[in-house]
Amino acid sequence: MAVRTGRMACVVLDDGDLIIWDASRKAVKNPAQAARKLRRWIREFRPDVLITENPDSAGQKRGAQIKILKTLISVGEDQPILNMAVRRERRFKNAYLEAEDLGHQFPDLRHLVPKKPPIWKSEPYNLACFEALALARDAGVLEGPKTDEM
Repeated sequence: MAVRTGRMACVVLDDGDLIIWDASRKAVKNPAQAARKLRRWIREFRPDVLITENPDSAGQKRGAQIKILKTLISVGEDQPILNMAVRRERRFKNAYLEAEDLGHQFPDLRHLVPKKPPIWKSEPYNLACFEALALARDAGVLEGPKTDEM
């Protein structure tokens, strides 16, 4: 699970293979909606593990994002699954370089790797999905980056 400004994303992996990803704008409007969406995703996908960013070490997250991360952890504690809150590793200069690296790891996603938009435009919708993949990597579910582009 990943939370970014304006969206929350979920990726489902099976032995390191990406099965599905999904994102929601509505789920990040408040913690209650985030909790409902996470419960729906858990019912639908039946994961063994829930991985979220640790809100206590979420360096670039603020305000509502921290509240939502705490809510996701709380929901995970009520589920019969392993609930992991991981520290987000910043291995790249920006999320776009990280997404590009993940596109190499998942060739079927290369065409979905977002390009950095002009400053006056919103970030691409699927960037949150790539962040969720990065969290899975940080939790040890995926291999590390192929290149370190700091």
